[in-house]
Amino acid sequence: MATVAECAADDGFLRALVTAMTAELVVAYNLPVDAQPPPLHPESRYLLARDGERAIGCCAVEPIEPGLYELKRMFVAPDARGTGVSSALMASSERLAREAGGARIRLETGIRQPAAMRLYERAGYRRVPNFPPHESDPESICYEKALA
Repeated sequence: MATVAECAADDGFLRALVTAMTAELVVAYNLPVDAQPPPLHPESRYLLARDGERAIGCCAVEPIEPGLYELKRMFVAPDARGTGVSSALMASSERLAREAGGARIRLETGIRQPAAMRLYERAGYRRVPNFPPHESDPESICYEKALA
């Protein structure tokens, strides 16, 4: 069973997972090989999922405006998919957002990630109009969830 805990933005395991995530997205969306995700807000918080000492998943919770947070950098190592790691990361990210005063959490994914879309929909996220900077991107799909 995986454990999920906060980590620093410069954690080496986190960076390695974000690099792996980026490599997958480069292939899936035919991005430039040197593509990099944009930097997150300095007050973003990061989560790392581990199986023992091995880092197997990550995500970030970024403050957008009062009451609104965004789930970013969600990634699970391919050999750990389907084991509940994504659900554990989402639950922890939603808890972080709620504890920080969040009433809503949103995310963006892409049309070439149907497994991610199914995961978010099963977790109670609903489709919303694409928010900036994705509003003109035909390959983006945006979701949002109210936090109890």
